[in-house]
Amino acid sequence: MRKISLAIIISLLSQGIYAASAPVKSRYDSRMQTQTYNALDVTEIKVKDGFATAILFDNDERILDMASGFSDGWEFKDTANVIYVKPVALEVEGEEGNKAIFEPKLKEWDTNFLVMTNKRNYVFDLILVEDLKKASYQVNFRYPQEERRNAQKKAAQAKENAEKEQIESALQKIQTPRNWDFSMKVRKGSETIAPDYAYDDGLFTYLGFARDKTFPAAFLLEGKQESLLNTHVRENGRYQVLVIQKTAEKIVLRSGDKVVGIFNGSYGKNPAPYNTTISNEITRDVVGGE
Repeated sequence: MRKISLAIIISLLSQGIYAASAPVKSRYDSRMQTQTYNALDVTEIKVKDGFATAILFDNDERILDMASGFSDGWEFKDTANVIYVKPVALEVEGEEGNKAIFEPKLKEWDTNFLVMTNKRNYVFDLILVEDLKKASYQVNFRYPQEERRNAQKKAAQAKENAEKEQIESALQKIQTPRNWDFSMKVRKGSETIAPDYAYDDGLFTYLGFARDKTFPAAFLLEGKQESLLNTHVRENGRYQVLVIQKTAEKIVLRSGDKVVGIFNGSYGKNPAPYNTTISNEITRDVVGGE
């Protein structure tokens, strides 16, 4: 009794090892089917003589190569991400030049079919069937793992975009002008580095330049000493804005021999409130002067 049971178990396990995966039939029409991609699985495609079956891969997938164990008995055509499969009669020429035609026959026409695309490899069992209701008209592959990855990427991108919008909104709140009381002195011939407007928000100084002007370097003037200021650039409609990462009473702009002096007439009169972070929504990290 034990020997019989063991033999049955071994037989069942052996069958499972070599069992191909059958596509899931549509509830609307059993001949329209869907298969979940598994690189380690063989997909069973049932075809009836006189009918073609379409196998659809991923939208951005392209067929590179195909091979079959019985290519004379099957016709394969591919276009973009679709392969069309159908059984065909086999023509055999005898020794005396006589030709014999063998129509597709059940079991004898069964074979394997291998497909390589730009993204994946596929393995099929092509099975000839007599009953049209058992045949596959169309098999659509699904890729749930990739769909999940794409969904995760989209969600991460959406989160990143939302965070960027929140940061930009917070920065706009931070950068509300508090002081427009600026004047400047322009050395002759230095007009191309003179800003078109200037203001500060109590924390940073903003110098707006028309796009046809040259961006200068900015220096803090204390007594007769000049020291280079940390800056970064922002876009503001028709202007590019040189953001100086502090407020100052006197700033010198230089580019070659060109010099412009910027004077803050209300320096220190309207400073931004001191906090460990300037906004409750955002902390600004200045790395490498940017």
